Amino acid sequence: MAMSYRKLKYEQATLKTSKKASMQTVADIAGISVMTVSRALSENGTCNEDTRKRILEIAAQIGYMPNRLGKGLTKNRIDTVGIIVPNIIHSFFAALVYELEELLAAAGLNMFLCCSHDNPDIEAKKAQMLLEYRVSGIVLVPSLRSGASAETARRLSESGIPLVMADRIISGIKADTVEWESRKAMKLLVETLAKAGRKNFAYIAGEKNEWNKRGRTLGFWDGISSSGARCVAEINCPMECADAAEYIKPLFSSRTPHPDAICCATDIHADKVLYALKKIGIKIPSETALTGFGGIINSHNTKLSVTTVRQNPSLMAKNTAELVLARIRNTNQRIKPDKFKHIKLPVSIEFGQSTQSKKI
Repeated sequence: MAMSYRKLKYEQATLKTSKKASMQTVADIAGISVMTVSRALSENGTCNEDTRKRILEIAAQIGYMPNRLGKGLTKNRIDTVGIIVPNIIHSFFAALVYELEELLAAAGLNMFLCCSHDNPDIEAKKAQMLLEYRVSGIVLVPSLRSGASAETARRLSESGIPLVMADRIISGIKADTVEWESRKAMKLLVETLAKAGRKNFAYIAGEKNEWNKRGRTLGFWDGISSSGARCVAEINCPMECADAAEYIKPLFSSRTPHPDAICCATDIHADKVLYALKKIGIKIPSETALTGFGGIINSHNTKLSVTTVRQNPSLMAKNTAELVLARIRNTNQRIKPDKFKHIKLPVSIEFGQSTQSKKI
């Protein structure tokens, strides 16, 4: 039986391009123009569905893969969203990145993950790289450890690429933002402890220039003011410190009065303080109450449940993805400063054994 012309063309094309198939190869086998193949393979191209299906089958059979880079050059951007986070060791950021990737993938976009290691200089280099790659949008969780973070955020906002700041917010930047109701939550936490009889508070946070204007810090002072309690110590303990005992021990030695409540700005600090208190023999909660912030500490601490403020990374990922996708779809629209969206997400206090009291 004589071989059909199309089958012959298919075998000849396959033989010639077994190492590298092209769009022309697909067109030759299908017996149509390269332009029709291009439209069929394009996400927005108009093409008869039967023709599109046949072209996709041929492309799969001969191993043809569209040139994403070439497509990106044509549009002057790639179908990728750049994400800059301080790290992915912290379980919150890991969960946030995971959820964002899932949501972006469902919308047909890839993720370009960058870690700044909470270093403003590295953050600036990562931001420049994303701009050079012409990504479609950027999600930034800034370092905040110096004014350089603000300069980086400002440069990104002025690039014309959609920018969403998440979790940590820098004021004065023209961008959509998604943050937590952290200030209210910390204020309520302090007030609740004060009502339970705690009167002398210590506040533990990271570097002062990073934390002094954060919502959690402002909320702590709001709670101290509204409750009539007092702060006997404010300690800036680096999150990277191996042993917090050197910061905590002086609180219970010569200083009077000793704190009967220690509020930590993060669960990482709370975990370090928990270990330090055990090391120096301070009992929780009888001698001092302890609170964290973030909602991750009880996932790995099984001996004592710690009161903390729980944040939902899935909720932040959903709102962040929706914002950046909306801006990408309307890239050509200029956004007036008062039209940027600023979302504050709810958090919840999770009470544990570390603040246990008959009055709570």
